[in-house]
Amino acid sequence: MTDDEIRDVLLEHSDHRAARNVFGERTETGSAAVVDYVETARITGGALAVAATDGTADVYARWNDRRGRYERLSVWPPWSVSGCEYADRDELVAYLEGTDDLEAVRHGETPFADEEVLATLSDGIWP
Repeated sequence: MTDDEIRDVLLEHSDHRAARNVFGERTETGSAAVVDYVETARITGGALAVAATDGTADVYARWNDRRGRYERLSVWPPWSVSGCEYADRDELVAYLEGTDDLEAVRHGETPFADEEVLATLSDGIWP
């Protein structure tokens, strides 16, 4: 998804303060807190996810609209998958506050995009 496509999703949900804040951060006209990114994942129905870096791991968090919960997944080089589910927004926000390079990304650009692959890679740890 291009920057314009992410921008369009954010604009579609601009009636929410969190999406406006993420849009401002993305366009360098404002700032967004971690909670804004987490809320934006929820209010977009999971169309956008959150990506970050935790040391050497790539971290992805999403809102799973089907299950009504937040989920997090870490990918450690060279492709070790670990993860846990967060049903609680505050726990996810607290975790992401300790990461770097936080950004909104299209769900399809995350490892969440293929549930079948995740199920085989995670060796049963993925919910």
